[in-house]
Amino acid sequence: MHSTILRAVAILAIACPTLAHAQLATFDDNPTDDAAYNCTADADGTPIRDGYSGFNWNNFFVAGGNAAATATGGAGYRNGIVTAPCVALNGFGEMAMLSSTRSFTFNGGFFTAAFSNSLMLRITAFDAGSTQLFMAMLTLNANRPQMLNVNWAGVRSITFAAGDNEPGSQFVFDNFRFNNTPDPMVPNVIPEPATIVLMGTGLFGLGVVARKRRSAARIA
Repeated sequence: MHSTILRAVAILAIACPTLAHAQLATFDDNPTDDAAYNCTADADGTPIRDGYSGFNWNNFFVAGGNAAATATGGAGYRNGIVTAPCVALNGFGEMAMLSSTRSFTFNGGFFTAAFSNSLMLRITAFDAGSTQLFMAMLTLNANRPQMLNVNWAGVRSITFAAGDNEPGSQFVFDNFRFNNTPDPMVPNVIPEPATIVLMGTGLFGLGVVARKRRSAARIA
């Protein structure tokens, strides 16, 4: 009985590798240099410190989504909140970048236009030698966040360029996902099909083992 339980745990652990090491940056857990910082009332934004979630951050700020929306009239700051109360944004509407000293897998996040609809956002990923690996173009609006769900492996840096790289080109970024993790903070996220297959195979295998043991017991 105990060995069957152990096998079940092992099978489910293999089937759900992304759940075992969640890598999710929500920007709600003090990503600034000031330990006393609370973004709830911050309408202007404070630079995200290097080292937050293991990354270096260039021209990324964190602010209170509700406070920023009230102060600027940019409804997207509020509408872009996925996990409250903080969101990341590109400073001054210009290109922002995140990078790491180690290769990582970029899985996406949620993006919203801060002010106006039809904001074009170009997300480009590079390897250690600054060779472009992947690129995605998103058309954002200010009414609701758009989820980007990708599996970009071997990445060392990512640039985010919106609109004409001017003040009105600000976008909101929340729940940055990396290293093959789903987003456990958002309901109704469907697991990858491969994960579902693995889970089903594992549970089916346990059923076969149980039936064989019952049959052996009856014969004995």
